[in-house]
Amino acid sequence: MVKWVEIGDARLALGDCREVLPTLGKVDAVVTDPPYGVNLGEHRGAKDNRSTVLTKAGYASYDDTPENFAAVVAPAIRCALELASRGAVFMAGSSAWMLPQPDAIGGVYLPSGMGRNSWGFASLQHCLLYGTAPDLNRGAKATAIYSGETSEKNGHPCPKPIGWMHWIIGLASRPDEAILDPFMGSGTTGVACAKLGRRFIGVEIEPRYFEIACRRIEAAYAEPRLPGLDQPKPTQEAMQL
Repeated sequence: MVKWVEIGDARLALGDCREVLPTLGKVDAVVTDPPYGVNLGEHRGAKDNRSTVLTKAGYASYDDTPENFAAVVAPAIRCALELASRGAVFMAGSSAWMLPQPDAIGGVYLPSGMGRNSWGFASLQHCLLYGTAPDLNRGAKATAIYSGETSEKNGHPCPKPIGWMHWIIGLASRPDEAILDPFMGSGTTGVACAKLGRRFIGVEIEPRYFEIACRRIEAAYAEPRLPGLDQPKPTQEAMQL
């Protein structure tokens, strides 16, 4: 059974996104950071006990295997993208090839690296981009950024830095548009939407992470929005005949 919570302009669902997505209408953009199918918490680096190595625990109730990515995550991403005009999906590893072919690829350059692989260590967090950026005729924006920002420790094993989500939401959507995140996690996408004046629909299956997301999004709505977003909206005056 799906539980819905409304906070400000956010609608949050506790449940399986594969059940929730078919009940939703159209949205303007999908912005999400799903599990990557990289065995989070079980890979060799996660068991390294050296003080210089950053380890990542696994998810509370989900095994982050390539098999589960193919069976659970990839179909849900496809379903979500069918609801939207645009999409931005953070990805890592070769599981990205299981998703629909993107129209462009962006990402975040990480000077300190983000994980070992069979060739060394990764320093680029990919973001698969679908559709066409809004208002592209008014000027193109960068599809990749440099970031040394660290994530907030909030009880989720792999939260995204809030600055990343400010950037990607600003790239993928306009103010007041509806953003969907079918793998909400600790709610960083929703926090950024609250700060940037976007409507938000988030879905999370793990109750522990859902409660974290609710608290963070509620706190975000209690704070001022980012500068420039509280100005009056322009209106079209009636034409004089």
